[in-house]
Amino acid sequence: MKNNTKKKLLKRVAIAFGALLLLFIAALAAIPYFFKDEIVAAVKGAANDNLNARVDFQGVDISLLRHFPNVSLALDDFEITGVGDFEGVKLIGCKSFGLTLDFWSAWNFGKVPLELKSIELLRPEVNVIVLSDGRANYDIAKPTADTTSTAFQIKLQHYSIEDGQLVFDDRQGGYYVKAVNLNHTGKGDFTQDVYDLVTKTTIDELTAESGGIPYLKKAKVALDAGINVDMPHIKFTLRENELTINDLVAKADGWLAMPGDDIQMDLSFSTPQSDFKSLLSLIPNAYIKGYEDVKATGTFKLAGTAKGTYSDSPEKYPAFSIDLAVKDGDVKYPGLPLGISGINTLVAVNSPSSDLDKMQVDVSTFHLKIGDNPLEGYFKLKTPMSDPDIDTKIKGVLDLAALSKAFPMEGVTTLNGIINADVAVKARMSTIDRGDYANVNMSGGASAKNVNYVAEGMPPVKISTMQVDFTPQKVRIPEYAMQLGKSDLHGSATIDNVLAWFSPNATLKGDLILRSDYFNADEWMTEEETTAVPSTAGAAPASDEVFNRFVFYIDGAIKALDYDVYHLKNLAAKGSFTPDKLQFSTFSGIIGDSDFAASGEFSNVWNYMFKDETLGGELSLRSNHMSLNQFMTVDSAAGTASTAEATGPVLVPANMNLKIAANIGTVLYDNMELTNVKGVLLVAGEQVRFNDVAANTLGGSMSIDGGYDTRNHEKPKFDLAMSLRQMDFQKAFNTFNTFQAIAPLGRWLQGAFDTELKFSSDLTKDLMPDLATLNMDGMLHTLNGAIKGFGPLEQIGNKLNVEALKSITLKDTKNWFTVKDGAVELKEFDHKFGDIDMKIGGTHKLTGGMEYKIVAKIPRDKIGKNPLGAAANSGLEFLGKEASKAGLNLDAGEFVNVQINLTGSIKEPKLAFKVLGTDGQASLKDAVANKVEEEAKKQLDDVKTEVKSQLNEEKKKAEDAAAKVVEDAKKDLNQKASEATKKVEGEVKKTVKEEAAKKVKDLNPFKKKKKDGGK
Repeated sequence: MKNNTKKKLLKRVAIAFGALLLLFIAALAAIPYFFKDEIVAAVKGAANDNLNARVDFQGVDISLLRHFPNVSLALDDFEITGVGDFEGVKLIGCKSFGLTLDFWSAWNFGKVPLELKSIELLRPEVNVIVLSDGRANYDIAKPTADTTSTAFQIKLQHYSIEDGQLVFDDRQGGYYVKAVNLNHTGKGDFTQDVYDLVTKTTIDELTAESGGIPYLKKAKVALDAGINVDMPHIKFTLRENELTINDLVAKADGWLAMPGDDIQMDLSFSTPQSDFKSLLSLIPNAYIKGYEDVKATGTFKLAGTAKGTYSDSPEKYPAFSIDLAVKDGDVKYPGLPLGISGINTLVAVNSPSSDLDKMQVDVSTFHLKIGDNPLEGYFKLKTPMSDPDIDTKIKGVLDLAALSKAFPMEGVTTLNGIINADVAVKARMSTIDRGDYANVNMSGGASAKNVNYVAEGMPPVKISTMQVDFTPQKVRIPEYAMQLGKSDLHGSATIDNVLAWFSPNATLKGDLILRSDYFNADEWMTEEETTAVPSTAGAAPASDEVFNRFVFYIDGAIKALDYDVYHLKNLAAKGSFTPDKLQFSTFSGIIGDSDFAASGEFSNVWNYMFKDETLGGELSLRSNHMSLNQFMTVDSAAGTASTAEATGPVLVPANMNLKIAANIGTVLYDNMELTNVKGVLLVAGEQVRFNDVAANTLGGSMSIDGGYDTRNHEKPKFDLAMSLRQMDFQKAFNTFNTFQAIAPLGRWLQGAFDTELKFSSDLTKDLMPDLATLNMDGMLHTLNGAIKGFGPLEQIGNKLNVEALKSITLKDTKNWFTVKDGAVELKEFDHKFGDIDMKIGGTHKLTGGMEYKIVAKIPRDKIGKNPLGAAANSGLEFLGKEASKAGLNLDAGEFVNVQINLTGSIKEPKLAFKVLGTDGQASLKDAVANKVEEEAKKQLDDVKTEVKSQLNEEKKKAEDAAAKVVEDAKKDLNQKASEATKKVEGEVKKTVKEEAAKKVKDLNPFKKKKKDGGK
């Protein structure tokens, strides 16, 4: 019974324990999800707070079980992307970025630093870039003045990289390294000041270059290394290690320390093997698939040391030495008919101190035989820095066809031709410089004939002939002729001080004469990069320091050159070329139907070409005729297509800083012709700025300041300040598309104008202003002009029966306008057309719709054909009807105020009239009376003259004549008065009688005078 009870108790305890265990496991699995958001925010916040870069990831996997009791955090599709100088350039991206964090530090994040215990990278892609000025994309840690507290504490115990890819592109030092399928692990207690780090590395393909020279090409690498790390002294001491590169095994010993900015070292390496085949595997292209089947014999020995201090500033180098010996090497590749035999060499490089001028290079012997052709020689160099002392000789025949049959040539489809060499040099550079040629031993020469080289991805190269002659004075190339793809080159050259090649402190000097009947530049151009920092997908460009030290005087001429869609002819240039500067006294040619000639200089040329730095320069450009239309369109088989549509907008390079002073006789742009074009163009920062550009066009002159901006590659824009003088309306309207859009009335304008404009806009694919984004402020000064045949004005004139409104003359008018949000606003302005005062203003959309308001103050006597007006006049009748609608009386004044609303479009205008009232105090009755008085006075003045001339005639005749004149005046005035309104007819007759009688009475010379003298 007791046993059963115990069993039941044990069973219950087991069940309870199991349940608790399951609950605990479930809690471990669930807790991360409860705190997932907090942990993710902590990681993103800590990363972005401490880095000058953008950190992002797409998914998160959190677990307490994977590395219990720590928190495992896996960030999926993790990326660190550069900002600033490296905007958009990815530093690292990986499929999964795994972190192991201390649980309590994650729980209390914000109160204590986050402890990082391990890092695991799955399929990372790392791109490290160092620009030529030393800026590096990995330098992303934010500086902080407070070093006592950080968001992270690194307490690593393990890290790993699985299936990674690394690119290290150091453009400052000229180094390039690429590792494909990199796997690496490291273990150590990083919490200790001194600990052992155990690492294991494998790389499927390692490429290493320096100065454009490949030292390793897709080499297979394995490294097992133990390193003792002493963090207080920042010293790393090698333990047991072994490096395997392809078939070569090497071991290293020693230490490296970085107590300050300098690097101290005491290192050595050696190869325990002696089989020549192992050394051969290091040569690029030598280590092929199935290398185990390559037959190779002979022995070698390779060792080296480096001891001392390396420093950038002041410049300091450790002492170093390299020794290589190869004896009786032979090699024969399977599948190739020939072999290479008799390979023997002794190489010793020794630099005993930090003074590199004490370095000596001694290749005491070199010999090999390809097929039946031997090649042998020696090379010795002393005092390379101050005064290169050379003793060398090389002699032999290199049959390139035989070489291709003896050694694998990856990517090379054709290689043949003969190179002969028999050169001896024994001299010091100083001896040549001072012209002591009697003590210079430089003789022999080399030649290349019928060389053909065809490789994948580049145009074929053919050297028909090239001769190089060595003399004590200089090296001469009296003739060279070659075909580079479709291009031909021929000419001659000289090098004055060839020994400067070996000294970093000396400059090569020479002359180059180049001629070509045809050159195709497209075959040698690479694709432009889409980011500010070029991609690191390919090898670094050649930038060996020797190419930073030359001066060549150039005399070049190319009869025809094709670049992109452009065809250039009769190119000629003379000047000097150095790595830093290209100066030319003349550079001329023809592009399409345009000629050009330039002089000036480009600066930083070499670094622009090979290190992606900024090209500077100042040029003076001259041309008799320049057509810009050829840069806008390109003929194709299907017709003429826009270049912009085919290739996108014309982009201004980012890495240029050029100043171009232009003086051009005639410029054609679209359908506009500019003459006497002068000004300055500034090309910098993906923009072209126009400074003080002046020209004559369309019967007047213009000046332009502003720019073309392509920093947004998809939507380039422009901003201009333009001044136009004495322009012809019709020519401007028919020439400028923008004028047609903002001033459609220009179609009916005749005459000349001035204008001041400031405007900006995005550009369309055909590089025309995008009217939807056009903004403009301007003033139009019409010097003299007329609006003729404009339908809306004619309709207004017909409706009001005012001829003056049908054709308006403009003189010395100034109108201000703006363009914004796709609409033109004409600021309200006052103008007087004859006797008609007007206020005009309004807007119209660039798409066609318009809303204009015209307020006209029209004299009554202008409405109608008869000078006195008429009740039945159609204009007044129309306005009377409009006035009656508004309850207005037109009889109140001598001016009628009319508002005219012009809407619709230019092609289909709509008019609306509104009578606003009248102005002036005189009534119609007063107006008629005044007119009658004027007519009577005129008639009576005539009578007065006549009467005075007949003073001696009889009184009776004078009175009869006067009476007759009065009667005639009465009839005439009555006739004119009858045309007035019936309402005032009686008053007109009475006024005529009274005024006539009074005037005649006053004019009677025979009437009796008053005694008081007429007072």
